[in-house]
Amino acid sequence: MSNLRNPHYDAWLHLVISYQCNLECNYCIVEKVKSSEIYTKTYNINISALKNTLNDSNKIYRINFTGGEPFLAPNIVEAFIELTKKHFISFNTNLTSKKVKEFSEKINPERVLNILASCHIKELERMNLLSRYINNFLLCKNRGFNIAAAEVGYPPLLKEVDRYKKFFLEKGIDLTFCPYVGRFKGKFYPDSYSEKELKIFGLTEWDIDPFYQYGKLCNAGYNVGIVHPNGDIRYCFKINKSLGNIYEGIKFNDKLIRCPFKICECPVNIYDPYLFRKAISEVDPYDSKWIQPFKHRIKEYMKNLLFDYLTDNNRKLIFKLFMRNKFSRKYLLKHWL
Repeated sequence: MSNLRNPHYDAWLHLVISYQCNLECNYCIVEKVKSSEIYTKTYNINISALKNTLNDSNKIYRINFTGGEPFLAPNIVEAFIELTKKHFISFNTNLTSKKVKEFSEKINPERVLNILASCHIKELERMNLLSRYINNFLLCKNRGFNIAAAEVGYPPLLKEVDRYKKFFLEKGIDLTFCPYVGRFKGKFYPDSYSEKELKIFGLTEWDIDPFYQYGKLCNAGYNVGIVHPNGDIRYCFKINKSLGNIYEGIKFNDKLIRCPFKICECPVNIYDPYLFRKAISEVDPYDSKWIQPFKHRIKEYMKNLLFDYLTDNNRKLIFKLFMRNKFSRKYLLKHWL
């Protein structure tokens, strides 16, 4: 049987159980769109339907549970038990749930590829959950799970990095930092890290480079899919092309793609190198396709319409209408000219 030391799986489903989280860090990359139920509701996992879909696809899966906080799902442990009978799992968690103990007792560590224990120090301290995080981490570690602690390299933490590393090391936890992707005080990260800041966080250019994905080959949509809480499967978090639904059926693409985005917060070709290499060996990388982001496609359509199909007089009239309105004028100048 394939196990942690020699894992063999055919595809990876990055399953977002919920976009909600009990910590709600102010630097979280999860976009919460309050107008859509998909971002505000935590769904119960339809375990039997999920198992049927996976069986029908004739593949062995790595299913990564993430969020938000995956342990918010009411039947998460039951899902883990059923899925690990045949497939592999991995997950990201802040380790503050009381269900962690039940998980550690009922799940075979050989079927759990890794646990990324997201250590949001300030929030854990603020909510008096730091000791629970530490206890749950050591519980999983002692039971043989492949677990690692990682904090986001958020700029306000710079002055306290050494203190926190020492504190966790004394508890038996090796704390590392991952790059922050986002804005802080008008600066965009990871671009704005200085050499000194990178050194403090223990980051190198090799840690930053994977987030710059424009034009690179990616297996998103080929043997990797991002799953929203309602079961809908997409290529990735940014490419909103459907691959089906985990409760109804999965249809992967037959080609690799080239990433159309400068920055990718979750580069799947890097996060699972095993599946990326597998994809490269199965299909012709030169036969990959570009997928343009929605804004770019609309921009190209409007450019063609304005400059290829309209007469000069009509084009001038449209520009005059745009320029009369300050909001459309601002958008036009910022995004088009």
